[in-house]
Amino acid sequence: MAVAASAVTGVVSPLHGVMLALAAFALFTGMDTSIKLLGGRYHVLQVIFVNSAFGLVTVLVIAGLRGGYARLRTTQPRLHAVRWLVSLAGGAAFFWCYPRLPLADIYAVIFTAPLLITALSVPLLGEQVGWRRWSAVAVGFAGVLIILDPSHGAVTLPAAVALLGATFHALNMILVRKLGARAEPVEILGLVGNVLSLVALAPVMLLVWRTPSLHDLGLSAFAGTIAGSGFLLLAQAFRSAPAALIAPFQYSQMLYGILAGLLVFGDVPQPRMLVGAAIIVLSGLYILRRERCTAGQHT
Repeated sequence: MAVAASAVTGVVSPLHGVMLALAAFALFTGMDTSIKLLGGRYHVLQVIFVNSAFGLVTVLVIAGLRGGYARLRTTQPRLHAVRWLVSLAGGAAFFWCYPRLPLADIYAVIFTAPLLITALSVPLLGEQVGWRRWSAVAVGFAGVLIILDPSHGAVTLPAAVALLGATFHALNMILVRKLGARAEPVEILGLVGNVLSLVALAPVMLLVWRTPSLHDLGLSAFAGTIAGSGFLLLAQAFRSAPAALIAPFQYSQMLYGILAGLLVFGDVPQPRMLVGAAIIVLSGLYILRRERCTAGQHT
């Protein structure tokens, strides 16, 4: 939380935007690890509800540290509502797919999101993306596929729904970028999203709620807190640099995932994971180098 409060401070440098994105994806990996440790003992909607509650607390604390609550106003309520609906739809699509597809297949589809963001940033945001960045994004995605080694087969309904979820995620990040261009406070994104999720899911809790143990409540609190911090960092990252620049660094989650798997779950990385990780790192470094060489001109 302290990192988010200090880092989200009007950053305008694309390089700083990339650093914020890398930190955000690390926090998201921490959240995923915490949820995995819960072991599926609770309904997925309850997990989302509790995460939203602690995420809202995190946003409010950070907002207080950054100048108070008077500035938490929006002139774009409809755009915020659309962004929340898109985010909720994407999350629902992913959660629907989890029991129906191997995780490797789902992750392979989810990591098409950077390509989709890069593609959508051209017509929806008017950003320019040259062939070098397209090539680097494609190489990074190839590294992800090497790590995951997804099964090959006919396109199934779950696979199509997962792709729909990735599309919603890409649209969500595009809308975050668009709201940032309209000078919306970054905290308002987390505030509106978490409040709407709590309101929408509250009636459902009457049907699915299971009182968590103190240990599980602590895990949920940790997951929600770092999720809220991570979202604010990612939102600021998309405000600080073009969406096409930030999007490929979502691949860094695979690297964080390998590390978390090794340290927390004892999953020893296979050689193909190390090869894929090296490709991802080189792809990201190339994108950063191009950004610095062109001095902000995205080619």
